[in-house]
This record gives sequence, structure tokens and C-alpha cells, in this order.
Amino acid sequence: MNVAIGVAGLDPLHDYSGQYDPHGYPLQASMLAVGDELASAAELVMGKTDGVPGAIVRGFVYTPAAGSGQQLLRDPEKDLFR
Repeated sequence: MNVAIGVAGLDPLHDYSGQYDPHGYPLQASMLAVGDELASAAELVMGKTDGVPGAIVRGFVYTPAAGSGQQLLRDPEKDLFR
């Protein structure tokens, strides 16, 4: 499982809350960690045992923002994994 070790130049979270799924149901707690999703996509191209040290991801559309890894940290009362 590849994960991002940093986020710079983009908003690290994409919040889908308040939008609707294809069946018309409202999304209430759907948030993506953008950097981790991109790192996971890169892993598919690199291969786990192929010895490929990196990948370039092209075509991802984003709005530039002053992103920070600190934004990925959840408050202890909302963190299910602590």
C-alpha cells in the first residue's frame, strides 16, 4: 500500500459531503485523501516487486492550494483508529 509522504500545491482532502451518489442518496461522510489516492494509483503502474522507483501521474485536474499534511490529521474524538 503506497501512501503520500507529503502534500504541496494542492488541497490534500476532497470532501464529497453534501453531494449525491449516482442513485440520488446524499453523501454524508465521504472524504478522499488525494495524495494517498494518487500514490496508490502510481503503485499500480510501478508494480510492487518490479523495482520501479517512481511514477509520473498525468492528467489529474486540481485547483492549486497551499496544502499541508497537517490537514490530514483528525481530531482525536473523530479518529476511529486511535
